[in-house]
Amino acid sequence: MPPDHDLTDVVDVNYLPLQGLQPGLRGQCWLVLFEGQVVLNDEVSGENFLWYSLDKFLLAIKQEAIVTGYLHDRAVGIVELSRLTVEAGTASVRALMSVSDSTVYSFLSHGLQILTSRKEYAFCGCCGHQTQEKAGEWAMVCVQCGHHAYPRISPCIIVLVTRGDEMLLVRHHRHGKESTMHTLVAGFVEPGESAEEAVHREVLEETGLTLGKLHYCFSQSWPFPHSLMMGFHGEYKAGELVLEEKELCFGGWFHRDNPPDLPPEFTIARKLLDFIR
Repeated sequence: MPPDHDLTDVVDVNYLPLQGLQPGLRGQCWLVLFEGQVVLNDEVSGENFLWYSLDKFLLAIKQEAIVTGYLHDRAVGIVELSRLTVEAGTASVRALMSVSDSTVYSFLSHGLQILTSRKEYAFCGCCGHQTQEKAGEWAMVCVQCGHHAYPRISPCIIVLVTRGDEMLLVRHHRHGKESTMHTLVAGFVEPGESAEEAVHREVLEETGLTLGKLHYCFSQSWPFPHSLMMGFHGEYKAGELVLEEKELCFGGWFHRDNPPDLPPEFTIARKLLDFIR
């Protein structure tokens, strides 16, 4: 069983998220998005993806910019453009996260999920009328029937399965046949299911294996688009490796001291692998 995890490693105090919309709060720096890409501000050093003014984008903002919290004591927000009005480089969110520290990751994850919620719930799921933001919360409220739609959070599990000094690693079709990156078994929690039940089910469905002891390790917000990944360590119990070929293109056992290509360090899969090793 792994040692107790130190919560100070996963609780970031340099990004303070707001618990709801504060209409009167003015943003001091902004994450600007265009067609799903981050618009980079090459005019500044340091966190050069942030813009400190939206003056150059005023005619291209899709919806009102959202202040989401405080990053290093500065009010920070997110805004999406309908067109790019400046000459600037762009980067994918995943690429940006891969080189960010935990503070920037927290901001990106929070802000992106708030933006996703605003777009998904622009119209009421009960009566179809337009919604509007509610001050003090992140809910979108129907102007007709009053229904409140809060940001969706989709619970998922991801599990590192070990057999002595060996680790079970898999490759997914979604990463492409040419990818050499190995990762862990993962999946969504089904209605009425506990996270632990989901771990046992996903491992059995995807690999044909059953687990013995199961230990919860830690979680990670994953804004693609709104998942909460709950990381587990499971000990192999029985079974022969039989892959679910619709999702997995490879699976195998690797010695913990000789792993293949692994996911980026910012991912929960890598954190689980490093934590156990």
